[in-house]
Amino acid sequence: MYFPSVIVLLFAALVNAELNTIIQLPEACDGGYCVPKHLCPTGRANNVPVLGQNGVIALEVDEDNECGDFMKICCKDSNTISNMTDYKCGISNPQGLVYQVRSNLTYAKYAEFPWTVAIFEITSSSEERELTFAGVGTLIHPKFVVTAAHTLNDSTRYIARFGEWNLESDAEIYPTREIDIQVNCHFPLFGRKFTHEYDIAFAFLKEPVIYTEHIRPICVPSEQEIFVGKRCIAAGWGWDPRTGQSASIMKRMELKVVHRRRCEVLNRRLGIRHPQHRDFMCAVAAGDQNACIKEGGTPLVCQRDDGSYVLAGIALRRLDCEQSDDPAVFVNVTKFADWLHDTPELYDEWRAKKENKTLENGN
Repeated sequence: MYFPSVIVLLFAALVNAELNTIIQLPEACDGGYCVPKHLCPTGRANNVPVLGQNGVIALEVDEDNECGDFMKICCKDSNTISNMTDYKCGISNPQGLVYQVRSNLTYAKYAEFPWTVAIFEITSSSEERELTFAGVGTLIHPKFVVTAAHTLNDSTRYIARFGEWNLESDAEIYPTREIDIQVNCHFPLFGRKFTHEYDIAFAFLKEPVIYTEHIRPICVPSEQEIFVGKRCIAAGWGWDPRTGQSASIMKRMELKVVHRRRCEVLNRRLGIRHPQHRDFMCAVAAGDQNACIKEGGTPLVCQRDDGSYVLAGIALRRLDCEQSDDPAVFVNVTKFADWLHDTPELYDEWRAKKENKTLENGN
């Protein structure tokens, strides 16, 4: 007997009970997801399956379908899609997943911060394209990643990698997912005044990412939220002053958000004319941790009273890491809350109009 709910369970379970078999995430198709025909024989998960003679599913070997595989079908079910994409924002995996990480250095646990995205520049046009690490982003929506504007160049192609932890290994139990960045959208005032102001951007994905236990979004703050005095966390990759080289495993740094006045000395040293610009926020290392970020776009996330995390800051620039007590400087995300909430909807409207215009011109 066929049960539609089985599809949801199989989609959500990436490994079996013994953690031996990895189940690949299904690809998106028009209004659904490409799944094996035995899971969705009619293309509608809630419909009674219509099987062939003797209760078997007919397979047309020469069939040409949108999934590119005659053994698959585009399964269209709103409940299934909802279960795969609608996760509550800001939910971490505080104990990590699967692995127990042991090290003399402080690293994030595997999948501890499922919203952290590795961004790579595509440096080769060949089939075996070469990727160069460019910075870090933060997932806020199935189709949108937020990062620092200076990490994305309009004339360069990028991809976003989700579910990453160890940049030098592909042996993690859950597969990473790479999606091309289709459009970069910098904040309108970025680059018009001083180099470091308004350093925030959207990366619009070519296709939506599917949420799982190790790939989930962060919450976007409201304009009213205040983070001064809070102990927050930055997690990403890049230069690690503890080892003197770039980190391959995701770093985890605890930082305390301080008032902008604490940043005046640092800002003067870096030659910034307006050290107390309202779009900046600063955080100092907690305990004996170093505040060196060293890669653009790294998210600073703070925990709310309900236990969820919210995106408070985005790493603004690279520090020289000479002084461990130097505050790290971030874009204050609350100052861009309205832009972050409104831009995705405006982009969807713009793209729909563009697609309609293309169809009209084609006709």
